[in-house]
Amino acid sequence: MKAQERPEDLGTFEAERDAYTDALTAWAQRQADALLSAADAKAEDGPPDFYGLWAASSPERQAQLAALMQGYGFRLAQIGAWDVLGVWNPDADGWDPVVMEAWLVKAAASHAAEYEQAAYTAATSAVTDEGDWRGNLRTGLEHWVTAAAVRAVTSATEARSFGSHDAAGASGLTHKVWRLAGKNPRASHVRLNGDAVELGGVFANGLRWPGDANGDADETANCHCGLDYTREGG
Repeated sequence: MKAQERPEDLGTFEAERDAYTDALTAWAQRQADALLSAADAKAEDGPPDFYGLWAASSPERQAQLAALMQGYGFRLAQIGAWDVLGVWNPDADGWDPVVMEAWLVKAAASHAAEYEQAAYTAATSAVTDEGDWRGNLRTGLEHWVTAAAVRAVTSATEARSFGSHDAAGASGLTHKVWRLAGKNPRASHVRLNGDAVELGGVFANGLRWPGDANGDADETANCHCGLDYTREGG
């Protein structure tokens, strides 16, 4: 049987992360522009029904967004996996990328639901906040679009971390080591740099890996950290 190889079309983590960021930001901008246009068209003496304009089509939009996130997440997870496999298990014995898909589907659906809810909150807040609802809506959606970049970076880090963790388990590695990265790291992550825990354990900040969606945004948002791995006994 031929050994598995790293897909030739996979770029570097930085290139794939940036492509994901651009795609998610562009998608969010299109949704924001469509809502603003629809709101202007429906408004007469006051703000329109934002449920009808936005939330009624939420399932379709979330499915579209989740598919986008899952596609990029799978590529980023493979990058993380091959970073480990290339060092510890070049033939990828015992590892199959398909095994990662179920987890990545669930993660993408969760991220999509959270991001979708943030847009609806921005829309409904436009009605209740003081001032002109149109200006409030435009400002709220501008912040929502800007937040796409942070969500992309965070979920990219999560996907890479998950992929590396999955490959480490399949390769018989026993411990993971937090590695600091990024230009402006959190103080808590500086303290974690070099800390090692068992593969199935959590670090001192409660995370399984950098970007872990089980953690608070204070520990995960815009994180660039990564993981190394070791095998007990050498």
